[in-house]
Amino acid sequence: MNYFELFSLPAIFSIDQNRLSQTYRDLQKQYHPDKFAMQDAQAKLQAMQKSTEVNDAFVTLKDSCLRAQYLLKLNGLDIELEQRTLQDTDFLMQQMQWREKISEFTEDDEDEIDHFNKEIIGLVKDLEAEIEVALQNEQLEVTADLVRKLKFMLKLQVELELLEEKLFD
Repeated sequence: MNYFELFSLPAIFSIDQNRLSQTYRDLQKQYHPDKFAMQDAQAKLQAMQKSTEVNDAFVTLKDSCLRAQYLLKLNGLDIELEQRTLQDTDFLMQQMQWREKISEFTEDDEDEIDHFNKEIIGLVKDLEAEIEVALQNEQLEVTADLVRKLKFMLKLQVELELLEEKLFD
């Protein structure tokens, strides 16, 4: 089952998050396994499978990176488990600079860390906008490279969050 069809959403990158959440709640009510507790084993199994599918679809569609990967997959380009690395030398150099910057932060750099975090959030939003345009133009390889960059940026955000916890908790 196509996740977009399951949630009655158009198969596009920018989706209505409120509608996604509301449909998720509605589908969970409809397929929650507890609702089938008095049914036979086959009905229970089908409800469990459908509930799992609804959960997987929601997680995928809610997350911009997973949603972009899923759209690529629907268009015949599956990059989920690939080992291919990004070939953009400038971006790779920027990655090294960002990682070095993170490694040099100390507890005295709270304002700098906050500023850097805001910069990364802005870059993520820019990448998401580029992904939307590339998908609209059916530029699958361009989209794949943008998704690879987005994956890195999201990992960088996590690293920054972990650093903040370590330094300020």
